[in-house]
Amino acid sequence: MKKMLNDRYEILDKIGDGGMAFVYKARCTILNRIVAIKVLRPEFSDDEEFLLKFKNEALASAGLTHPNIVNIYDVGQDEEINYIVMEYVDGMNLKDLIKKKGALDYSYALDIMKQIAMALNQAHKNGIVHRDIKPHNILISQDNVAKVADFGIAKATTSSTITVVGNVIGSVHYFSPEQARGGYIDKTSDLYSLGIVLYEMVTGKVPFKGDTPVNIALKHINENIDFEKDIPKDIPKDIKGLLYKLTQKKQSDRYQSAYELINDIEHIENNIELDFEEDYELYHTQKLNILNEELKTSIPKQLEEEGVNTNMRRKSKDKINNKKKLTILGILLALILSLSIVFVAYNLKGFFITKNYEMIDFENATLEDATNRLEAIGVSVQVRKELYDSSVEKNHIISQVPSAGSSIKKGQTVKFDVSKGGEPVTVPNVVRKTLESVEDILKESDLKEGVIDYEFSSLPEGTIISQKPRAFTEVEQGTGIDFIVSKGEEVKLVKVPNVVGKTLEDARILLVELGIGKIKYEENKDKKEGVILSQSLKGGQHVEEGKKIDLTVNEYKEEEVVEEEPSKKVIEKQISFALSEEEETVKVVVKEKGKNGSKNIYNKTIDIQKSGNMISVPIEGYEGETKEYEIYVDDAFYAKTTAEFK
Repeated sequence: MKKMLNDRYEILDKIGDGGMAFVYKARCTILNRIVAIKVLRPEFSDDEEFLLKFKNEALASAGLTHPNIVNIYDVGQDEEINYIVMEYVDGMNLKDLIKKKGALDYSYALDIMKQIAMALNQAHKNGIVHRDIKPHNILISQDNVAKVADFGIAKATTSSTITVVGNVIGSVHYFSPEQARGGYIDKTSDLYSLGIVLYEMVTGKVPFKGDTPVNIALKHINENIDFEKDIPKDIPKDIKGLLYKLTQKKQSDRYQSAYELINDIEHIENNIELDFEEDYELYHTQKLNILNEELKTSIPKQLEEEGVNTNMRRKSKDKINNKKKLTILGILLALILSLSIVFVAYNLKGFFITKNYEMIDFENATLEDATNRLEAIGVSVQVRKELYDSSVEKNHIISQVPSAGSSIKKGQTVKFDVSKGGEPVTVPNVVRKTLESVEDILKESDLKEGVIDYEFSSLPEGTIISQKPRAFTEVEQGTGIDFIVSKGEEVKLVKVPNVVGKTLEDARILLVELGIGKIKYEENKDKKEGVILSQSLKGGQHVEEGKKIDLTVNEYKEEEVVEEEPSKKVIEKQISFALSEEEETVKVVVKEKGKNGSKNIYNKTIDIQKSGNMISVPIEGYEGETKEYEIYVDDAFYAKTTAEFK
């Protein structure tokens, strides 16, 4: 595994290993925060359909914001590595907690249950069914906050994973019957799985075990939980009632929403007794021969209570047997006629008998899916209303008539209210605003954050560079707005060359990626004149591009020869010249040419930004004398001038 993903996420430690992915603790180097990164196993990297679902579902779940849901921060790919970045929860998953402590205290289990239900309620309102609720996907923080993880990933695994990865099929312990059958899955499927999680919390074990995954799946379909045998006696009746209603085989018999479950949990917390219709104490596995014995003994008893004399029935039966001998010929004739009638009736029964079906819960399903399924059994579909609803995806069903669990038959018409998505809203302009301020702006417009990418920019770090969709366009309520956010200016590092011993002209060429700062002049008779004696930045180190480097240049000092000409009058004058305003700090040397060579009469380092670019140099000479002067700027010849002393 790489130590750094996309030059942003520094991998710190491996903290999880599942059938589908590895989980690592990492640090986001841009935002300087600890995150968890789920990395897809390599064997799935070539499955294009799986990868597409993996990314799409992860992006969809990134819009879920709730204290009991693990936040999704980012989805990315680095070469062949596909990953999802999520909130890091410091704690352990519920499965490990149960392994460590065994059966949990029922009041603590009920609190965990309520937090999970609140997370599912938020997800279901946004049209997302988890499909893989199990203790492994529920994280418990150090302060006992439950957070549900792996939203969306469960959807991506249903088509490919069950027959490929051995660990994932372990989820069969928590499958709903419809999942085990490969049937239609809805939000009640999550609630069934949550019921199995509650069972494990209060008993310390799963309700159904078997030698093979198929064996366990069949038990979910055919067997009921034995409440009398397996549930501890000290568990309150109402908690058993919750468990009973959650684990019903028929979807219509369960809680129809997480909100209903939360209400009942709050009633239990407030010591308000619940009124469950079913008697869960009778809901346990019984052998068929026992039921048959009960029926044999209970039916005669019931008849006696209703006043029916069994002896009279025997006498009546004997009389009928005697009459049979007298009417046998008539029976044979009638039999032929009866067989003919039965044959005709059997072949025409399809014209007279209409099969009844149980209405499925199509809420949040697509209209196309519902239409195909209903028309396949001869049921018509009618769109009653099209409504704006940001909580239900466009062309998905909001409500239905008749309701789920009702009886429907061929030729009947089912009516749906269908979502048009969220109402149109105008996208605000958030370019050049900070990422922290965007949340409130989007909330006012009923929009949410989408995918966030980061790029280097001249704008301050954390400032939005661009957005998609663009500002002032119309989109549906609840649409995610994607952003590109500034990481600040890119810092380019350059290697400092060693220019000691080189001339200033050579140094300027070598230091093209750095700026030359101050230049000082010192005398060192042991070194060649004009070479660089020292530099402020050490050669070989890496510094930011454009950083200033100060240099010290070797310059021999010349002895000044003073010519005494007492007979001539000394005249004082000055020469003036202008320097380039684009320079910052320069060294100016003025040399006076004489019979014995040149001598420096002016040698100063000038800060042009402070002193200005006009330079005046005082000169003197004898009356009637003409002198020549040469001007050098940073050791380069700049100008030549003459002066007459009159």
